[in-house]
Amino acid sequence: MDDIIREVCDLGDEPAALASLVWSSGSIPMSDRAKMLVTAGGRVAGTIGGGCLEAELIATAREVIESGNSHLTRYTMTEKQAGESGLNCGGSVRIYTESVAGSDAVYARLAQAIDERCPCAVATLLTEEPAAGSKRLLVLESGATCGTLGKASLDRQILEVAEDLIGKEGGRLFEIKLESVRPGGQSVVEVFVEPFAPPPQLLLFGGGHVGAEICRLAKGVSFEVVVIDDRPMFANQRRHPLADRCIAAEVPEAFATLGIDEQSYVVAATRGHQHDEEVLRQAIRTPARYIGMLGSERKKMLMWKKLESEGGDRGRLDQVFAPIGVNIGADTPEEIAVSVVAELIRVRRGVRKRWKTKLADPRESVVGG
Repeated sequence: MDDIIREVCDLGDEPAALASLVWSSGSIPMSDRAKMLVTAGGRVAGTIGGGCLEAELIATAREVIESGNSHLTRYTMTEKQAGESGLNCGGSVRIYTESVAGSDAVYARLAQAIDERCPCAVATLLTEEPAAGSKRLLVLESGATCGTLGKASLDRQILEVAEDLIGKEGGRLFEIKLESVRPGGQSVVEVFVEPFAPPPQLLLFGGGHVGAEICRLAKGVSFEVVVIDDRPMFANQRRHPLADRCIAAEVPEAFATLGIDEQSYVVAATRGHQHDEEVLRQAIRTPARYIGMLGSERKKMLMWKKLESEGGDRGRLDQVFAPIGVNIGADTPEEIAVSVVAELIRVRRGVRKRWKTKLADPRESVVGG
């Protein structure tokens, strides 16, 4: 989704339309934050779910580009719209398609906030009225704003709503009552408020075989990946071409410069216990959302005892995922990476942690990590 925002900012003078999922009910074949950008030249970025629905929305986007008028449509997902798989999802969605431009100040400030890892929310007034156009208000965590919904009274009403959503998952559609020009009259408008959190940042300590596979898979599911290793030959872009950054440094030195926040995920996959121990010693002092370590239950027991004796917070240690990963009976570096990244996704999406058990045969049951 962040990539789509950057695509909007890079449009230049080319006309384009942005389709966004703003409401859904029931089972749907798409992300609840689905977005698709269609340019006048025919380029398509992102997806609104695929199938015939996407084809319909591309046609709608072209109409929006030509007319300049936004379009709000409700679809009930039939087999045809759900895609060629023949699955009838049975859900309903509302898609808002609006004209966008690279010069839009709100999107430019939003892209800057994303780059600065600053939580924020964007409120969009949903309307198909030509005179109203597309109105947006960006609300930053600091309370600063950019843009407007068209009326100061509406901006004030939505400001509190937006501030409450900052840092949370998923957007919400609100009906807001406004005083009309008629005495005693009221009008109702719909406003879609979508929070934008800093992208999840994976701080991967260890650039060996397992680390390389974790980096590759995590980048594929939209983590920003930083690979850290004290050996330059294991922390470089040639070895990890998908990594956003590679840092060759000792563990304490790296932690002093990383800027860890609530959207940071720390994985200890170094070449030895003493290095993993130092990663854990540093990590439990940070607000990282996730801390995980490769290794055995025995390694964990001995390390926890030592760190606790040094004054380490036992409550924080109990939040560490160790041994790391969903228990799928993983053996190879590639399989271990699948296990680890699956756990990262589960934490990111807010699924509660469940303790692992050893499986004699992984085909016998499915066990949480």
